[in-house]
Amino acid sequence: MCYCPLDSDDQKPLVEVTVPFLGEAVTTAMLIVWWVELGERISMGSPLFEVGTDKTVFEVAAELDGTLAEVLTPNGGTVASGAVVGRIRAA
Repeated sequence: MCYCPLDSDDQKPLVEVTVPFLGEAVTTAMLIVWWVELGERISMGSPLFEVGTDKTVFEVAAELDGTLAEVLTPNGGTVASGAVVGRIRAA
C-alpha cells in the first residue's frame, strides 16, 4: 500500500491500496477475496484482502486506520504487482 493523498479539499485524504510485489517471475495474480466491505472501518494491521498465484496465497493487511472508501478490483479480479485495487479514507 502506498500513501498517496488524492483529494485536497476533503477533511481526510484517500490513500491508495496497492498489490505488493508478487515476485520476479509472477506477472499477475487473482484478488481472491476482500475481507472488508465498502464503508467498513479498518485498523492498521487488520486483513484487507487475499491475493493468490498458482503457487501461493497471501493476505494483505491495512497500513493505516481508516474506512474502505473504494474497491477498484472485485473478488476474482486479475491484478499485477503495484496495481491500485482500492482506496482507504484515512482516519
